[in-house]
Formats: sequence, C-alpha cells, structure tokens
Amino acid sequence: MLKRIKRKIWTRKWTQEQLNKYIGNFQHVYFTYAADEALRARAASGGSTSALLVYLLETGQIDGAVVCRTVLIEGKPRPEFFIARTKDDIIAAQGSKYSAVYFAANAFPLIRSFEGKLAVVALPCDAKNLQRWREKHPEIDQKIACVITLFCGHNSEPELTDAIIKKLGHPANLVDYTYRFGHWRGNLKATYDDGTEIIKPFKYFSDYRNLYFFAQEKCHHCFDHYGYYCDISAGDIWSPEMKHDPIKHTCLITRSDVGQRIVETAVQAGALVAREESIVAVANGQARTMPFHYNITSRARVGRLLGLKIKDETKERVRWNDYLIAFIALFNERFSKTRIGRRIILMIPRPLIKLYLYLFKGLETF
Repeated sequence: MLKRIKRKIWTRKWTQEQLNKYIGNFQHVYFTYAADEALRARAASGGSTSALLVYLLETGQIDGAVVCRTVLIEGKPRPEFFIARTKDDIIAAQGSKYSAVYFAANAFPLIRSFEGKLAVVALPCDAKNLQRWREKHPEIDQKIACVITLFCGHNSEPELTDAIIKKLGHPANLVDYTYRFGHWRGNLKATYDDGTEIIKPFKYFSDYRNLYFFAQEKCHHCFDHYGYYCDISAGDIWSPEMKHDPIKHTCLITRSDVGQRIVETAVQAGALVAREESIVAVANGQARTMPFHYNITSRARVGRLLGLKIKDETKERVRWNDYLIAFIALFNERFSKTRIGRRIILMIPRPLIKLYLYLFKGLETF
C-alpha cells in the first residue's frame, strides 16, 4: 500500500497549465551543488546559493549580498539580516532559518544605505515586495545585481523554535543553533556553553512545522512556492532518487537572462557543478506541498469558518481532501497560538504527532 502511494506521488502527470501556474516563467532547470566542499559542509542542501554568492563576490560582480544569519537574543535563536562581504560571511549565514523574518523592516534599510552592487537572497513573498520597491525607486533597482529566492512552503513563528529547544531539556546556556544540516532531511543541532552538543533528526522540529503548528498567519495568503519575482530560484529536491546520492543537491531555476548568465559562468569557472533537468523533475520533488500551497481557494473558504479573511487569488478547483488539509493547516496554526493549545501540542507523544502528520501528508497525496 505504502509503495503504491509513493509511486502515485513520484509519477504524477503534470499538465503544462499546472507547471506554468505552480512554477512560473523560467529559462532552465539545474540540479547542482557547490564544487567547494567547505561550502557544502554547513549547507541545508547542496551549498549552491552560497557558491553563487561567493563566485559573484570574488569576481567583483557584487560588493555584498543581503543574507540572513542566526543570532542569539537573550539566549534564543533569531534570524538577522546583514550584508555579507566575504566568503566567511557567506558561510556564517548558511543553512535554513525556519523562523519569521521581517524583510521590509530589517533588510530594506540595509539595501538603501549600501553603496555598491548587491545580490539579495529572499523568500518569495519578500522578493515580491522587493520587486515593487525597485519599480518605485530606480536608484534602488540600480544597486541590485541579482535576486535569489528560496523555495518556501510557509514559515514559522519563533515560538516553535523556542518550544523545540525547551523540549531538548538541557539546563546550560545555548550558544549556537542550527536548524538543518547534513544529507537528505538532515539534523538539527543545539550547542551549549558547557560544551554539550545535542543533535536530533530534523523531524524533531519539522513534524510540528509541517503540520502548521506555530505557522505565520500571513503564509495562508501566499501561493508562490518557488519565487516568481527573481533571477534564480533555489531549493531542496525531495525526489526519492536523490536520497541515495552521496552529495546533496540544490535545484536552481533560472528565470532571467541575468540569472542564466550567472549560473552558466559559475559552472564554467568551476564554482558550481550542475546538470540540466526537466521542469517535471522539479514538480515531482515538491509534488505534495506545491499544489496545496497554490490552492488559496481552499484556505479562503475554510478560513471563513475560523474567522480568517483570506483573499482567493487563484480560483482553484477544491476537492474534498483540499478542504480537509486546509482545515487542518488553519486550525493547527490558530490552536497553537492559544495558551492551552501550546501546552497540549507540546504534551502530545511524538508517535501521535507522527501519525497525525502521516494523515495530513496522505490527504495531500490525492
């Protein structure tokens, strides 16, 4: 039974209309990884975004890159935007940050005050806002040499990170936190001032995240999974054949002449290893989350029952399972932000959380 379900997911037939709306306009698709092993060591996937940024810096095509690193504020991990100017800066910013960021408030001022050419790494929603800002302010547009967006299903409030660290149960002070590193799904790591390192499978965090516990409310309004408003989109490849590859890869989707040139010249310079793939391979790698993310219609309709006003921008067909998964996602997000909800969720035995996630993912499969 499980094999049949997996086969259905990974051999789904996509129409051209579906590919166009889910993924958007593009030029080429590549499965890639950083040629420099040091750039792959701490990366969430293949280190390709880091490789591109280092290549652009070292060849003088940019003077800095707007990226996000993890810092500790009162002992709690929080994302922080800064402008990377060196390879070491890029390495310090590596890895996914599954916590709310405020691009307009924190990244825009960095861009405005910077003198020189910039690459910008952003989530799809932030890249869209950046595009609007560039259209209104030509002087800002002239600064930006390249925009790279990261695949995104949704983001989480920092309370989820805090809850997971609390569940680790170590009494010493936290000095470093990595959301995800290593091959395939990877691991999370917490480092403490007594020298202790606690490493757990990433699912210790992602099982809650994938059920939309502590999700950002604004993410229910979004349908841009891959990042329409950029030069290059970058993200994980969850196709099963990639699980056994000894080197984890990053999918790169080029969307502009600028993005295409950067990828091609980075490969020619030996900074990036790449092979071209079909757009179907990209869709197959995100076959469950991509259609649900795009289907705002289901969330808009279910949202009315939960007091959420969500504008339906996609006008999608809604099947019975779409209603169910929309209800689960919206209910879980709302419930996790109540005092009693937080307590109950974190008390649920992990096997039951896993069973709940299997139900949710099973409904996404149809």
